[in-house]
Amino acid sequence: MDRTGCIGRSPRTQLYLTVVVLFVLLTGSNSGNALAQTEGASNKAAQLKILGSTFAKELEGQKAPQGKIFVVCETEWENIHPKQKVEKDKLEGKVDRTMGVGGFASKKKAEKDKEYVDMDVAYQVRKLQDHIYLIADGTAFALHGSTEEIPGGYKMKESFTISKQGETKNVKLAFLVPDDKENLCLQMFDYQYGHITLPVKGSFKSARGSGEPSGKILGRAKTDMAEFVAHDLDFQNEYEGKSAPEGWRYAMVQFSGKSLSGDDVRNIVQFKPEENIWVSADGGYLYSCAGSSTALDGFVRFTPEFFQYQELAFLVPESSESFRMGIRVRNLVLHMDLMDNPPEGLPAAVAMHKDGDVMDVLLFGMRKEQGKIIVDIGIRSLYDRGGLEIQAERQFFLLAGEEEYKIDRNATQILLHRPPQPFVVPPGETVRFELVFDSPDDPTSLRFRGYRSEGLLKF
Repeated sequence: MDRTGCIGRSPRTQLYLTVVVLFVLLTGSNSGNALAQTEGASNKAAQLKILGSTFAKELEGQKAPQGKIFVVCETEWENIHPKQKVEKDKLEGKVDRTMGVGGFASKKKAEKDKEYVDMDVAYQVRKLQDHIYLIADGTAFALHGSTEEIPGGYKMKESFTISKQGETKNVKLAFLVPDDKENLCLQMFDYQYGHITLPVKGSFKSARGSGEPSGKILGRAKTDMAEFVAHDLDFQNEYEGKSAPEGWRYAMVQFSGKSLSGDDVRNIVQFKPEENIWVSADGGYLYSCAGSSTALDGFVRFTPEFFQYQELAFLVPESSESFRMGIRVRNLVLHMDLMDNPPEGLPAAVAMHKDGDVMDVLLFGMRKEQGKIIVDIGIRSLYDRGGLEIQAERQFFLLAGEEEYKIDRNATQILLHRPPQPFVVPPGETVRFELVFDSPDDPTSLRFRGYRSEGLLKF
């Protein structure tokens, strides 16, 4: 877990990226075309079979989004772990009645006199959602939430246990994948006893892929912890049943990533998209991720060995046409172009205040609209050890003569170029935004309360 704080009077601790260790611990009525299967595969501890697979446009009353289909795999799990010999005295927990001097009072029991019994070893998967994926033409898709709702499904975050050797358990697993995927296989990650992979549809080899991202590639970026690929960008007026406000639309980015974290045992890399992924548009405006329709527990997640699919939504003005995506991985910022023509940069500033080694505050101008003053501002982060949290209402004030005015919060929130939420400037990035003030007189300057100093930016 990487916890990073801001500096100055308003420190903030944020979770930017975590890794989830992948391991298996060994301890004491749908419509569609069904594919019957009996293939099985095993590792040293468990055998897994697919008894059948169902493909449906609707699952338990939930319709698949356009271009997607539900895949439900009915699986059978069997505990095949060899029994372990356990000394009977230890199993029975015999009490030492010699006040701790038993080793001196009597001879140690000879090895040939010890009695052993065979004991079952339970097969346990801590969380199904960390270990089970559907691989479609080389891309991994996580368990869909309907796995918990369908008859025969399972709670994805609960421990999955088969107690005894030879015992079996049946469970249905649901996934949502693009309906044009022709080759599918089921992937079970187990770095201790061996992965299990089973064919579901089409070519098994093509389903697993080559380890490289499949399909169109708009942009690609990589760190020592993960590799990311932007595949496609389109626009829609609605996202997860919520219509975009007038003048806005959703930019939908088809995205995938692969974890590179770990050594012999690889880890899942995950982070919250709202805090760590954004798109920038012409003029230097930044729009934070509005969510991911494929996120679990609010996180986007990336598996090792296979690129995992994610769909990201960004609420952007209809007038914005060029976009570039930014990703923050700890204190490193990656950029990926989403279009052939990258967005235009910032205009020239008319005034600037340097807040020590923390940030530059840039003033681009101001205008009057319907009795309000709208100020065009930018913040350039100079701080490379974390994100800068900006509290606009406590840091920006408009001066007109001897009067000082605070931000009009409601009017600011309906602007097309309002401050991003959460308002955190990534390391080394510049964020441009507008603020609304209610001023009856001609303003003279903007006062800024910084982390290292205060400044006046004159109009």
